[in-house]
Amino acid sequence: MKIAAGIFVGIHLLSVAAIVILLLLQAGKATKVVPKGLTHIGLTALVAGIALVGIRQSQHHQNPQLYPVYNAGTIAVKFVVLVILLALAYKNGKKKSITRLEWATLLALTVLNIGLAGTLK
Repeated sequence: MKIAAGIFVGIHLLSVAAIVILLLLQAGKATKVVPKGLTHIGLTALVAGIALVGIRQSQHHQNPQLYPVYNAGTIAVKFVVLVILLALAYKNGKKKSITRLEWATLLALTVLNIGLAGTLK
């Protein structure tokens, strides 16, 4: 289970980093667009995150002292934030350009999700 958890942590971290990088690459551009692949990367992060929660539950069942359960409230908020991010990316994915506010919202939601990850215990 440790190997699977490590693989999913890596996938999750790389996915979230890719979202931030793709959005920051748009920062200097006059016309911003939703980067191609953002929804796919977001879904990858979502699936990896759900797998991590399931693996942690299993690990907790085997050794509660070593593997405490994640805070369910934080997991729920992270899930909702990522679903909102995915909905915005999907809605605006075909547009030729998005507003600066929409771009900033996508970036803020991603940074919020990263910040919430620091509160997991």
